[in-house]
Amino acid sequence: MSVILAVIGDDSAALDDAAVRRALRAMRARDDARVAIWRGAGALLAVARQPWELAPSMSGDALVVTEGEIAVAADASIYYRDDLRAALARARVVATGETASHLILAAYRAWGADSAAHLEGDFAFVIWDGGAKRVVAARDFSGKRTLYFSPLRSGGAESALVLASAPAGVLALPGANASLNLAAIAETAAGLWGGSSETAYESIRVLQGAQTLTLEGGAPMRLHQHWIPPRASTRASPPFEEAAIELRKLLTRAVTERLDTEGDTTIWLSGGWDSPAVFAAGANALDVSNSTHKLLPVSISYPEGDQGREDELIREIAARWNAEVHWLDIKNIPFFDHPQERAANRDEPFAHPFEMWHRSLARGTRATHSRVALEGVGGDQLFQVSEVFLSDLLRTGRLGELAREWKAKGMSGSGFRTFFRWAIQPNLSRSALALAQLARGGRPLVGYLERALPPWIAPRFVREHALDTRDRRYAPRVTHRNRSDRETAWYLSHQYFPRVFGVTSNFARDEGVEIRSPLYDKRIIEFALTRPREERSLGAETKRLLRASMRGLLPDSILQPRTKRTGETGGYFTRSMRAQLPAMVDALFNHSLLEQAGVIDAKVFRQSVTDYAKGVQSNFAVGLYFTLQAELWLRAHSAGGSSSALNVLSSNEAAVRSG
Repeated sequence: MSVILAVIGDDSAALDDAAVRRALRAMRARDDARVAIWRGAGALLAVARQPWELAPSMSGDALVVTEGEIAVAADASIYYRDDLRAALARARVVATGETASHLILAAYRAWGADSAAHLEGDFAFVIWDGGAKRVVAARDFSGKRTLYFSPLRSGGAESALVLASAPAGVLALPGANASLNLAAIAETAAGLWGGSSETAYESIRVLQGAQTLTLEGGAPMRLHQHWIPPRASTRASPPFEEAAIELRKLLTRAVTERLDTEGDTTIWLSGGWDSPAVFAAGANALDVSNSTHKLLPVSISYPEGDQGREDELIREIAARWNAEVHWLDIKNIPFFDHPQERAANRDEPFAHPFEMWHRSLARGTRATHSRVALEGVGGDQLFQVSEVFLSDLLRTGRLGELAREWKAKGMSGSGFRTFFRWAIQPNLSRSALALAQLARGGRPLVGYLERALPPWIAPRFVREHALDTRDRRYAPRVTHRNRSDRETAWYLSHQYFPRVFGVTSNFARDEGVEIRSPLYDKRIIEFALTRPREERSLGAETKRLLRASMRGLLPDSILQPRTKRTGETGGYFTRSMRAQLPAMVDALFNHSLLEQAGVIDAKVFRQSVTDYAKGVQSNFAVGLYFTLQAELWLRAHSAGGSSSALNVLSSNEAAVRSG
């Protein structure tokens, strides 16, 4: 995959090309990658790009682009290019080339440090303006391209700012601080949402989704959000049928902008409504334009009776457009695949439970000779809402409507606990939750959209590091009074999701594929936020507007409401974990580094694994996975995989322990 590196400061001149190339290789730049190293007064920019990413619709064949004293290094795919050129023309700026980097440089000339706000795409870039002695770096709001920053030290003082696609690029440079940030590692091990800019390394921070970094002269570094989801409002929104037509137009354009202009594109097709809507909009656009290119479905087949099976639905969707499905068999997709080696190759302890699932889909894309894969991410966030809207009905006194919705959703027999969870608890203030904790004998009642700490996380560590409040501390400041709107804004703003998108994007690009998400398009997001809750959930129906927008493009049988969810991957997760986890834990947790560091009680963890493997239901099943992966990562990234990991803990951690 493409990787970028920037070293800003007078000491950048001391780095020779060999050191720069080592840093690029540390970020998994391949041997066949094209490399460019640019040097200016006070700055160094470098790019390594795989040959397939040199295509015009991807990052392009220009590596470091310069114009006068301005230089840009980018890992980017830019969409809506005609609209961008028109906006540049109004600003009296003309791009000097066609690649993503040329367009980014032109945007900087037009709008300076606010340039990222005018771009639509998947991007991470660094701009050095030698005339202004200014560095500007940014990521898109979805976070598909990663970017980290850190100071370098020389002679005991900070001598340079480093920006890199991965922490390994920073750590490979002379003067890097490799001390571990145990609180961040513990947060991952506990399966919390996270949300801060902290990484597993004390000195390295992640540039967050929709964030721009600016450093100029002797001024302090500035970080600001260049895009924030607009506040939801249904005022003056068109009627349902008109909105469905408008959504189809927006989705068709979003898909068209993301199709590979050089060849066929694949769609990771499920039997639900999100990826089928992307597929139908794209297939129709190609059909109308008489394109010779195709949109090819790649899907995973599950056995009959498995809750993940959607094979029959997928075949029906593909048949509507005379498309042949490239099938992958879930039985051939391992859940754990050389976990120790994969932990050693990860920059951070966070591991995606469905890594091999994503990698297999990417390999399926390559089997069709395609390089671009579309997906349906965004549909749940924008066109559906959880039962939290019931709390809005209770809070506003719409008790009759609450009773009707409760019954229509088949929740009448679910008991008070479920009613409390969805209708009452989201309305409780922080003080009310604290009182509930006292009434429950000290057992915390976590707020809505918060995660509880697993029982094996050591209480002392929780107290010393305020681990129980980190989710609240780093959650986005969403102030919507309406809980259903708050949920949507939270999903669009929380930095957990750029973290996941960045990881899954890197999986695919390791396999030679670029993932694009048409539903996660600014225009579609801004439109969806103008639509009423009833279009997302009403009685037994969900995603009403998205389904209506696809009338005539998908079979009526597919668009009908469903009595139960399809395509559930929980069975694959549970079967794999229960079958394989106990042996892995037995081999690792008799001498756990996490326990030696005081993060977990290994005895409680092992018992939780034993109970889960025997079929006991657990609210912390995913937490078991995250703790295992954090242990594997800590072993792989410490000297010799031994307790010497404790010797490279951060100075802050040492201070906490000595106190």
